[in-house]
Amino acid sequence: MLPLAGQPMIWHIVQRARACELVSEVVVATSSEPSDDPLAEFCINSDIRCYRGSLNNVLSRYTNILAQGSSDYCVRITGDCPLIDPEFIDKQIWVLRQYEADLVWLTEPVTVLEGQGVHSTTSLRYIAERTEHSDDLEHVGSRYLSEHPEKFRIIGMRPPKSLSALNWRITVDEFRDYELMESLYRDLFVGQIVPLSKALIWLAENLDKAALNQLVKNSTVNQQLASKRRAWEQKVDIYCDWKTG
Repeated sequence: MLPLAGQPMIWHIVQRARACELVSEVVVATSSEPSDDPLAEFCINSDIRCYRGSLNNVLSRYTNILAQGSSDYCVRITGDCPLIDPEFIDKQIWVLRQYEADLVWLTEPVTVLEGQGVHSTTSLRYIAERTEHSDDLEHVGSRYLSEHPEKFRIIGMRPPKSLSALNWRITVDEFRDYELMESLYRDLFVGQIVPLSKALIWLAENLDKAALNQLVKNSTVNQQLASKRRAWEQKVDIYCDWKTG
């Protein structure tokens, strides 16, 4: 709910998600705890669909929402990534449809594309039926996926070096992350979503600001899961190129 250019961060994330050509509906999935009342009220007042469910079982929020419709794919966007890229999300959806697959895996880590993964609906339901691990409930099946890649059809996508070479952190977990993002939005937001490409140029031109959060580290769980996913190479069904899919 912290503001970026006059609007809460969640508002910017929703607008970016709505800009995806292949996304039919955007839902903010939060908890039913009183602490999330301000978020839910903001969504209601801003004409944003909001679902409220378990605080600790985030996976169940997703499966419950999916049970209300007939979507074949679900985009998981974390609420701390205000620069999600609509083009990258659409690219993932297109590739999964093309190959009738469950997940796209970037063959090299790209920090500026974190927090925006597409899953097949069947894969999330499959995981929900087979795990009660707290990491899976909190991180929407990420541990089960990382430990059992052979259970899913995974498409490997080779990111361009121009993206994988970057090490900027654009996730907002700590106040230093917010300071960086607040400065970026103050300079670049003019009423329409800030293209990721424009944000990356800003970071390159403002290295002092880009360095504000370089000492902030990902959580231990996320570091562990990322390490496990590096061993997926032999479990990938098909590899595709960034441009051609």
